[in-house]
Amino acid sequence: MILISKFVTALVCGVTVHASISPPQCAHPQQHILSGQTPLCLHDSPEDGAADSNEFQHPTWSHQPFCVSEKGKKYCTYTTKRFRTHHGLSIISTPSAADALTSAFPYTQAARHISNEYFTVQAVPGKGFGVVATQRIPKATTILLDSPRIVASAQFPAHMSRTQGSSLFDRALGQLPDADQRLVLGLDKSLGGSDIEDIMKTNAFSCQFHDGGEDEAYMCLFPSVARINHACRPNAHARFVPKTLLMEIKTLRDIAVGEEIGISYGRVDLKHAERQKLYKQGWNFKCTCDMCLASEYDIAGSDQRRTRFAQLRKKLENLTPATYDAQQIVAWEKEVIELSSKEGLDVLLATDYERLAYVYAGHGMVRDARMWAEKAKESLLEWKVVEGGPNNDLRRIEDLLAELAE
Repeated sequence: MILISKFVTALVCGVTVHASISPPQCAHPQQHILSGQTPLCLHDSPEDGAADSNEFQHPTWSHQPFCVSEKGKKYCTYTTKRFRTHHGLSIISTPSAADALTSAFPYTQAARHISNEYFTVQAVPGKGFGVVATQRIPKATTILLDSPRIVASAQFPAHMSRTQGSSLFDRALGQLPDADQRLVLGLDKSLGGSDIEDIMKTNAFSCQFHDGGEDEAYMCLFPSVARINHACRPNAHARFVPKTLLMEIKTLRDIAVGEEIGISYGRVDLKHAERQKLYKQGWNFKCTCDMCLASEYDIAGSDQRRTRFAQLRKKLENLTPATYDAQQIVAWEKEVIELSSKEGLDVLLATDYERLAYVYAGHGMVRDARMWAEKAKESLLEWKVVEGGPNNDLRRIEDLLAELAE
């Protein structure tokens, strides 16, 4: 899971919002008055000749789709106010992609609702707001299934003029229910551009799903997930579920009452300097999690373990028949597992468990092989494989388990 920070490059640098959009209730009005920008605010219905939402009748969309065509490509803003209970959803995509995405809607509506029963959003010193546990939460507990409010193709800015692209974003925000608009406009901004562009760059996640053959990357904005701060050694894990279009947050370990919940915004196996560079360039902040505020001695020790972890993984991934040594592989893998335990990298171990299963199976040690294969399957189901996503790894493990059971 990687946060998007560059997807509206074509829209930044001088983009302004159409003056025709002038709703009565605005967010951050002083900022816009001082900068001379037209404010992005809450408004009731689309203008510029689009049909009123109360008059438009469609089984899925609450508003007449707003489309622009440029450079041989057509993109539209589609909005439903009935995506999931009282939440709405706006999609910026090609018509065929929007049609394909609607196939997920019934699964979304049938999905269980998990919102804020485990946590609260509150002020966190030095971080603005954050998500804090209100009860003890056991490891592997799903604490949030958040629905997106805006899903936008990462490609559309390259096909649109700045004015056209901005108008698509304006519609995406303005056609959402008022409560959703407030949630979106209340999110952090750190990278520049108009409000909605900055919010998307700072908070959107990269997500992929079946889109009717367009094969485009998408930015998905999950307001509740966006409130969860980064941690270099996180206690929770985020993964997108293509079948339902929801973002799942699951705990990586037991979490105590009053403890802040954190997820990793990038790769969890980076060293200290690599992490600081990534988060400064990508999100314009210096990480102040416990791991980054540790002593120089502790940071150096962590970096050494992560360097060794990466070295071992590279050796294991580059094995050939000529370099295969079962005893050495087992020793390396057990060291990898030990290092991951110390550094909180357990979500990465499915491949290592699977490799151990094959090594033991190759030597006729069926009980050990089955144990490691079960661990690999459990790891995939807990942290990687999701409904509607690729499951080749899982099928391979299940085939191995079937062979071991014979």
